[in-house]
Amino acid sequence: MQRGDGGVNLPRPYGESFEADDGLEDLIANRLNRMEKGRRFWGRLTNTWLCILVRNLIPTLAIFTSVAVMAIPDQVDPSMAAFVSGAIIVCFIGPSVISSNFSLWVGLDRLGARGRTRDEQDSSIERILNTLTESRLHEYMRFSNLLSFSFLLWLSDRFPPGDETRGLLLVGSILAASIAVAHSILVERRTPNHSDDLPFLVHHAPSQHKSTLQDPLTEILIAHLDPESASRFSLWRDSLVVNFTRKKNPNESIEHILHLIYLHGRNMLSHHQLVQEFEKLVGPNKVESSILKNPHLDLPTLSRLMGHTRAWQSDLFRQIDRLQFGLMDHNASIAGHSWRLDASLPLRCGESRGDLFVMVNNLGSKSTPIELEVHVPNGQPSRQRFKLTPEPLTPPDHPLPMWSNDEEDVVTWLSNLVGSAHVLWLGVAWADDIEGRRPVRISIRHVDGQTISSDTLWTHVHPRSSGGESLRRRMGVARTAARRWQNQALTHTDRSKFIAP
Repeated sequence: MQRGDGGVNLPRPYGESFEADDGLEDLIANRLNRMEKGRRFWGRLTNTWLCILVRNLIPTLAIFTSVAVMAIPDQVDPSMAAFVSGAIIVCFIGPSVISSNFSLWVGLDRLGARGRTRDEQDSSIERILNTLTESRLHEYMRFSNLLSFSFLLWLSDRFPPGDETRGLLLVGSILAASIAVAHSILVERRTPNHSDDLPFLVHHAPSQHKSTLQDPLTEILIAHLDPESASRFSLWRDSLVVNFTRKKNPNESIEHILHLIYLHGRNMLSHHQLVQEFEKLVGPNKVESSILKNPHLDLPTLSRLMGHTRAWQSDLFRQIDRLQFGLMDHNASIAGHSWRLDASLPLRCGESRGDLFVMVNNLGSKSTPIELEVHVPNGQPSRQRFKLTPEPLTPPDHPLPMWSNDEEDVVTWLSNLVGSAHVLWLGVAWADDIEGRRPVRISIRHVDGQTISSDTLWTHVHPRSSGGESLRRRMGVARTAARRWQNQALTHTDRSKFIAP
């Protein structure tokens, strides 16, 4: 075939009566549903309190069993002890092994080569699949260690008491049980809930992102979602757009909803106030069906996503908090009716890099272009310049209450100010030989070079493989924070869905 023949209609290998719709998609969908049901069933079984308790006690009891066989061989039958311990291991460790297999199979089906689209980032997907594979390997290792203990215990009964070989086998069983104790602690700490409604979120770590955030909360939330969670968020957003009562940009309404969920998660809004704000957006009759119990993402799940995002990028949310308190106190940054520059950088930058967030507000009445410069001494690069034209928005001239039905409040103005700001999410990096406390300077200037405002941030730089916060630790912190936000939202809905961190 020549190069230009790619678009030629080739003859079909089947007869004319062959139907194009052969039901393959239904077969794949049914297989995915079976896998998902298996994952949830074995995950729920694995996470029952009885299974968790016995799983944690088995290695310790195994040590005491071997010691008892050595100390009182006439009263403890090694074969019977091996048989009972083996049965317990299969009954209580087996479901955990099966659930890890189902989690990996579901991940491969949804995120593997068949379930992957071109616009999905391979690095994120590979990290999730590698983590699921590692989790399954650890479950196999725990299961093998404990079965080795039972086998050595049974084998020791083939030799008479006092025999040297019997003693060595019992010592080996104690060693296998001791390894199982340490390994079981490690596995229980790292293994998330296998029956999770969002099974891949806890394994996801952000890799690539936009530098300019047009809709800050929406874009930073999506950047921290795994492909499946991002797909569900997109379906949620599409289902919500048709329910908005106000004729304004739907993206602004989505941003406002996320702001409300964030303030509710921070206990700045009560559940009653939250529902009242939702009613202003979608009407009183659609709040429950469109937001509180949305089939794609309900309120507790949205709260979990917001808590997950805040745990990863707390610096941006601290800027939002400062803006909120500025409106409540009407401090100088708001009362000046001029330019407002706010920047945040982690106190510790591991692996010689960090995330810098810059928020610039034009609190005047005229649209004016400015230049933003980020100077990182010995950085890579050392200087970055950006041309900005933030939308002008004159703030209120008096302190605002957090929430009010009758007058202007922080809830409304916070969304407006963040939406009109120019928000940048920049990666800053240093050379590998740079270590210690380092400055980062941010300045905004008029186009003629006159400085409007500047700020200097300090951070402790840790080179690769030295200090700093590890990726696994940050993922663990994000998992705990997300579950806490979800469970807090569940206090007003269905408590049966409570998930332990």
